[in-house]
Amino acid sequence: MVLKYPPTQIDSDVKMDQPTNSQAILPLVVEELDLVRIEKSLQSLGFFASSTNRQTSRTIVQVFRRPDGHRVQAKAVIEGIPSLGLPSTADRDKYMAFMKIVMDQREFQGRVANPIRFTGADMIRLLRLRKGGSHYDEINDWCKRMVATTIMSESSVFLADRRQYASDTFHVFDRVILVGDELADGRKAESYQVYLSEWQLTNLNCGYLLPLDFNAYVQLRRDISKALFGHLSVWFYASRGRTVEKKYNDLCQLLNIRAYPHVSKARSVLEPSLEELVAIEYVGGWDLARSSGNDDLKLTVSPGRRLLALPSFSGLAETKESATLPDWVAALVECGVSEKKARQLALDTPDDQPVQDQIEYAEYLIRQDQRGRGKIMNPAGFIVWAVENNLRLPPTFETERKRATRALQEQTVNEERGRAVELQLAYDDYCEAEVTSRLDSEFAGERLEDAVLEQIKIIRQQQPDWFSRVSDSVRREVAMGRLRSNVRQTLALPTFEEWSRRHSQSRLF
Repeated sequence: MVLKYPPTQIDSDVKMDQPTNSQAILPLVVEELDLVRIEKSLQSLGFFASSTNRQTSRTIVQVFRRPDGHRVQAKAVIEGIPSLGLPSTADRDKYMAFMKIVMDQREFQGRVANPIRFTGADMIRLLRLRKGGSHYDEINDWCKRMVATTIMSESSVFLADRRQYASDTFHVFDRVILVGDELADGRKAESYQVYLSEWQLTNLNCGYLLPLDFNAYVQLRRDISKALFGHLSVWFYASRGRTVEKKYNDLCQLLNIRAYPHVSKARSVLEPSLEELVAIEYVGGWDLARSSGNDDLKLTVSPGRRLLALPSFSGLAETKESATLPDWVAALVECGVSEKKARQLALDTPDDQPVQDQIEYAEYLIRQDQRGRGKIMNPAGFIVWAVENNLRLPPTFETERKRATRALQEQTVNEERGRAVELQLAYDDYCEAEVTSRLDSEFAGERLEDAVLEQIKIIRQQQPDWFSRVSDSVRREVAMGRLRSNVRQTLALPTFEEWSRRHSQSRLF
């Protein structure tokens, strides 16, 4: 497939996002789709910073959803040494070219094996740089930096062979032999020799890879646009090609850039890079605005034609059209939530989260408030907050779903259906009992009161208007619901199907 993209002129008014001197890339007129497949974990955890300052340590904390639907907090501490600093934009460029070399070896040999050999001329040619001695010095520094940088992972590095996120300390390169170094047999090395760490080798050979358009990447000049490049593929694949929203503060942490409180300043920093991505058709459109709660900025981005042309998106066009939204999306819209926000919540929310129940409970709390002063300033925002925080309902609150389930159990004439309904209620009771048991064991005595008070503080910060207008008993009820939700996320509870199989011989059958 051949794609034609004219070269573009990009302003460079924002000082912190200037093109680097080493990126004197020759202009391109006709581009083929030239795929480079990179290891996913380094991209996801933000290993390469979008800045050229020589920090020696940075921490990235992210909350993401695993394939099983559970939300997990992942933390990565990336540390380097003062003389070299941490990997930055120029290092990302070299890593992309390096992965082209690695994948060529994999295609030729059938697998990736140490050492990976290449010459400085190979990398300069792939990056389309003009020949110059300084490039070889930069490659030497890049090799040393990749060996010296340490990743301390807390559920941020995925091990493909074990199918699990690891909490351990890692390196990307275990060892590097530079051109001119003495080999074991006394000869001088005529090429670079890179020894990948074991986890990198395993992930590459297991196919834990992210396909990217290398020709599109080398057209970029700005640090932030290069840093966003790989994340866009991950985000839009997860959203099935739909528009995505990202919290501005979380984005700045991931990109290692300063977060500004004002929309105008934040926009002036991001705009040149986002427009550069629009120019190469990786982004279709974007906007930066305040979120519904008015306490944070959010970036809204839609995919561009060139990104959606990647093979990884080939099956999403039909799926995107035929995908059905949960019924609660319409319920959110009826409550005053914008359709765009409701659809985004449908993408970000686990399938097993009882959103309809949470909407009912939030409406109940709003009605409670209205019986008093009735001054919740943003009811729709309050409902969104309840869904985004996966607010747990008190066991005593009977939702419409529970009432309907009980009614169906009493009225149904289909014995098998009645058993299934009863089993669902039993599963709900089992989950609540497990949460209660964990609460009793971990929050005995005064610890429970301290935990509830901590949740009340969080609620007061996030929903000050509502908090100031409800009774203490309602605050405690909501705080206990949040605490139960947090506890449940720590439990390895079986799914309904797994629990049903285990109890197939129970009295319910």
